[in-house]
Amino acid sequence: FGSSSSRFGGRLCARPSWPSLDLRRALGDGMMGGESGAVRGGAAGGRARGGVRKLLLAASATGARAVTSADCWVGGWTPEICCSAPGAKGNPLCWDHVYTYDKCCTETEEGIQFNLRRRNFVTDMVRRGATVHFDIRHVSGGRTGAVAARTLSARSTVLRVPATQVYSLKSVPAVLAEAASRHSCDAHAMLALGLALERSNPSSVLADWIRLLPMSFANVLWFSPRQLQLVNATFFAYVVQNWFGDLECMRRAADEIPPGAWRGRQVDHEDLRWALSVVKTRGFAFEGTRESTMLIPLADFLNHNMVASVRTATLAEDALRFVATRNIMPGEELCIDYAQASNLEFLVRYGFRVEDNPYGGRQFDLGGEPMQAHCPSYILRYDTPDIIENATVDCHRQARYLSFEQQFGTLQVHEQLREDRYIYHAIEEACVQLLSMLEAPKPLSDYETGVGGPDGITSVLVREIRAERVLLQRCVHEFQQRQGELEPRPVPGVLAEPLARIWGQPAGSEAPPEEPLDDQPMPASPPSSQPSNQWPLGGAQGAGGGGASASRTYNAGVGRVPSAGGAGDGRPPAGG
Repeated sequence: FGSSSSRFGGRLCARPSWPSLDLRRALGDGMMGGESGAVRGGAAGGRARGGVRKLLLAASATGARAVTSADCWVGGWTPEICCSAPGAKGNPLCWDHVYTYDKCCTETEEGIQFNLRRRNFVTDMVRRGATVHFDIRHVSGGRTGAVAARTLSARSTVLRVPATQVYSLKSVPAVLAEAASRHSCDAHAMLALGLALERSNPSSVLADWIRLLPMSFANVLWFSPRQLQLVNATFFAYVVQNWFGDLECMRRAADEIPPGAWRGRQVDHEDLRWALSVVKTRGFAFEGTRESTMLIPLADFLNHNMVASVRTATLAEDALRFVATRNIMPGEELCIDYAQASNLEFLVRYGFRVEDNPYGGRQFDLGGEPMQAHCPSYILRYDTPDIIENATVDCHRQARYLSFEQQFGTLQVHEQLREDRYIYHAIEEACVQLLSMLEAPKPLSDYETGVGGPDGITSVLVREIRAERVLLQRCVHEFQQRQGELEPRPVPGVLAEPLARIWGQPAGSEAPPEEPLDDQPMPASPPSSQPSNQWPLGGAQGAGGGGASASRTYNAGVGRVPSAGGAGDGRPPAGG
């Protein structure tokens, strides 16, 4: 969710199609590989200029028409924006002419120089102790990302970054942290202040990484007044409030910091906006809290996919580690799951949309029985007529049944139907409420027909808001219809996974439990006093699977729909 405009969901990270053979060979001279993660080659200094000339010669031989810098780098677009994360295919800021897209990153001098700088950076990271088992490549179709440099087995290390190469709240100098604390700045704002200081320090350990980052972003902090007006008329208005509040808190804190701390350079609004954008779009929070958010160079090259091939491992004192979720072949793209989020939310937080994204609306939780708090949050889907996954709804149904039977005994069919209708009515009300929050101050068509025509982001925002309205209308209709049903729908005969963990019973999922990593303790055994694998509901109907995994995404708003929780302003998969 995050931090790359080239991070797409809807498909497995597939083996990419590579650039033409001559160019691929030229680009491959300095790529990584081998068990140790060491880097072969890697031009530096004067050698880099010779490497650029060789790569340009190779690039010129790959097509009948050579692409020039004038074809690509106009309007403020740069390789840092469009040939790396964030950027690329999902970013409305990049590429008016898609046919030049891949060649801009691989055949222009600017694109090739950027690629060499990135490779040199990886080389230096490995020299300083990082373990890297992937290459970073731009592949045909508008993606730049990490691809496996070797065969990787499930749970093996994909990336290991020493703690000395990571930037966290512990890294922020005391003078900045104290100023931020005096103004009660958020943890992300404090971390961003520290990053702004690192940017002004040419000897910073982050200097080479910072030089690879774009100077501008496409998230809500960079939206025009017209775009902000649109977002403020959605259920993501709280993101605008929180993020701009963080920015203002940073400004107040920065004004109190002695000029000498900035190495003689006065920090301005653009510096702060840039730093906060980096933290919001590239931060990882291993412990699921905002205070644990950290910047991990190289990890931000991992693209988004709903079916992740990489996940974070346990947090160790000396390093941070990412591991494979399955067996991976050389050349396969490596992806993490940013979030189960709508394209509207991805646009607001990251400035990109996800192709074939099935998710819509905004995740929400509804009040009810306390046991329902253990079930996944509700999230709407475009790709199912049920709008919300039955496994999620069934978990909430089971939770209410269990609560009823604990208090009143065996649940009868008519009581089961009443409990179901309560859930269906609550979901309907939530969708009505979300739909009411998508009322722009003027017709959406007015935003598309403004002076000079719509810009890319405005046009995409309007399209996504329209799609969200249709989805929410479908939600209202679907759960109104369910309330009129005369018989309860079948419910799995075994507990959903989140409830099974509480009751110490096997869950309804047929998948075997995941083996722990070698650096993780074995999970505690379930209590032996619960021998049955059936959940204790007298009125249970149906059988089979349907267990729902607990949501791994951030919570975009705790409690009922209107609440504007601050959680989730960072990178979704990290939970912060």
